[in-house]
Amino acid sequence: MANCARCGRELPSFSVGELPELCPNCQAMQRSNPQTLAQVAGQAAGPVVRVASRRPPVTTALLAVNVLVFVAMAVVAHTFEPPNSLLLKWGANFGPLSLDGQPWRILTSNYLHVGILHIAFNMWALWQLGWLSERIFGRWTYFLSYTLCGIAGSLASLFRNPLVVGAGASGAIFGLVGALISALYLGKLPFPEVARKGLLRNLLVVVAVNLYLGHAFPGIDNAAHMGGLVMGLGLGAALAPYLMAHPDRRWGYETFIFITASILLIAAGSFVERRNGYVVFISRSGQAMSRGQLDQAIGGLQQAVAKNPGNKTALGLLGEAYLQKKDYSSAETALKGVLALDPGDATAQYDLGLIYGTTGRYEEARQMFARLAERNPKDDDVWVLLGSSLDGLGREQEAVQAFQRAIALNPRNGEAYRELGLVQLKRQHTDAAITSLEKAAQLDPANAETQRELAQAYLQAGRNEEAARALQKAAKLAQSQGNKPGGAKP
Repeated sequence: MANCARCGRELPSFSVGELPELCPNCQAMQRSNPQTLAQVAGQAAGPVVRVASRRPPVTTALLAVNVLVFVAMAVVAHTFEPPNSLLLKWGANFGPLSLDGQPWRILTSNYLHVGILHIAFNMWALWQLGWLSERIFGRWTYFLSYTLCGIAGSLASLFRNPLVVGAGASGAIFGLVGALISALYLGKLPFPEVARKGLLRNLLVVVAVNLYLGHAFPGIDNAAHMGGLVMGLGLGAALAPYLMAHPDRRWGYETFIFITASILLIAAGSFVERRNGYVVFISRSGQAMSRGQLDQAIGGLQQAVAKNPGNKTALGLLGEAYLQKKDYSSAETALKGVLALDPGDATAQYDLGLIYGTTGRYEEARQMFARLAERNPKDDDVWVLLGSSLDGLGREQEAVQAFQRAIALNPRNGEAYRELGLVQLKRQHTDAAITSLEKAAQLDPANAETQRELAQAYLQAGRNEEAARALQKAAKLAQSQGNKPGGAKP
């Protein structure tokens, strides 16, 4: 992909290391008449020769920074696959943070990578494209283009995927591809026509293949690729007419271009913040829910839904917050909103089934949990809830079978043993109920309610002393839980 600085012929070497600036013919001419060749090369290639470097310093520096940051993260994480928590700590792009007073993540995320293959591919692409971009555009123009394209990619990611943790240099690298395409197509560079068309064709194939892969495989942030590519195409088109101009004229024009591009990015950032700022409320509300501050969480989620009524994440969390507050009517409305957007959302179906069961609508609960059990027959908790709804309908034998199915899937599911014991107690199978409830108490020794139910089973069997001990234990557990900070007395 390298070309002679004088005649434009394709150079024979593409290897890493020192890059020759002249083809063998021009090198022979230089040895015979070095002064004349230097004058001709300066006239033919203009600024391309002036910015050429045997070792591209900006590309080398960018590679070094990316690799050093990745190695440092790997040392801290003790793995080459750093978790999201560490990526966020080091500056990854994430809507709830980037749009909530930490906009620097839009830049720093371009120097983080999520794994060894991720950084290896990106750095290989940067080396292949970077040194050519550096020779064509010049060091500072190249670096600023790379940086602005990376920022554009991050903003596009925040626009399309605000709740996804984003990291990587691919947006900036796609920007280099776009800038090269525009410069080669529009700029009057000293490249032979065959070499120019071949290079353009290769770059277009690279774009098409990578955008297809980004669409076909999950986990690839194609929005960042598109954002960087569009910015690169625009910058390359704006820079192309002046690539061969006198440095003084070119400097003034490039300054204007980069100021304009920066203003456009600031405007784009403001637009993204207005459009997707709701994710900040989602994040804050999730933290409030984890602290038990349900009213604060509900207020924030209501604001998020008001800003984006079609966001199922906000609606789902709002439904869960109402459910925890036992405002079942409001929870049902929010969760039905989720299912209107995504009828297959299992979490919303699960929570809605809980509401139906809690409010005595057992047939609706049974239908919901039956569908969930059919979709995921290995989910033991779903079988427990299906059994509870069957028990509420008086279909006790089917309920027993559902609880036994849950226990078979997970022998450590204490709730399944507890529910089974209650149905057995109702059916006057006292000994079986005691066995089930004792197992439930063993698996969940801090559950005061299980101890009370076990005491009832002992009384029904005439085992009064054991019943008294179970009641005493239940009272101690209830008192202990009630005295914990933030604990609720049963």
